[in-house]
Amino acid sequence: MANFNTHLGTAALTSSLAATALLSAGHIVPITALWLMLLGTIGGLLPDIDSDNSTSMSTLFRLFGGLITFSFVGHIYQMVSMLELIVYSVFCYLTIRYNFKASLEKITVHRGCCHSLAFIAAAGLLTVWLVYLLGYSDITAWLSGGFIFFGGVVHLLLDELYSVDLANRRLKLSFGSALKVFSPKNPFISAFQCLLIAALYLHGPSFDNTWQQVSNWSDFRFKPEWLNRDEVMHFFDEVVSSTQKAMSQRQG
Repeated sequence: MANFNTHLGTAALTSSLAATALLSAGHIVPITALWLMLLGTIGGLLPDIDSDNSTSMSTLFRLFGGLITFSFVGHIYQMVSMLELIVYSVFCYLTIRYNFKASLEKITVHRGCCHSLAFIAAAGLLTVWLVYLLGYSDITAWLSGGFIFFGGVVHLLLDELYSVDLANRRLKLSFGSALKVFSPKNPFISAFQCLLIAALYLHGPSFDNTWQQVSNWSDFRFKPEWLNRDEVMHFFDEVVSSTQKAMSQRQG
């Protein structure tokens, strides 16, 4: 199983590359790219939310507590006094950071229902629903959920790759316990996840606008126009010819 630093670094790198590609294609603005990088990184740690006392779990709940508290404050700050705002913020953060975390530890088992495609799909769709509910566009909402799902898939793939012992050419006992559609050992939770996916998709924002925009990559440029084979060969030819000319003049 990959450790915390591997999951964090890989999720951050892949999410940054994906967000940069969307930025280069003109689909998003820089501030949205930073937001998506953050969500992709969170998604890369999300499956370990079922690991009691792990670094990933503690980090995730700090991030969740901070993000949700920030969103909550942003919606009520004009309606309450400063003292009320402080009290509500502290209560919201501590409830998520400790109470919700303790409840989750009691009902989950590591590499159980949270290490599945159904779980990260439900988490992605829940993110879509929450971001859209906060007043953002359907495109931003779907991209946010998509990066949560993308980061989760990267996490599951890493866990499976680390289950392969290349030196001894064997599969570890943990192979197949991460990248699965749902957890057969938890049929009721798996059924609930599938029902949640269906409900969130049916009651979420339309995906049509997002697909229409994201599927258009006509403005995307992977490399600058000057970086092509002919230009590079011409540059090296000039370097070689100028070097030969300088050497012949020096010999003469």
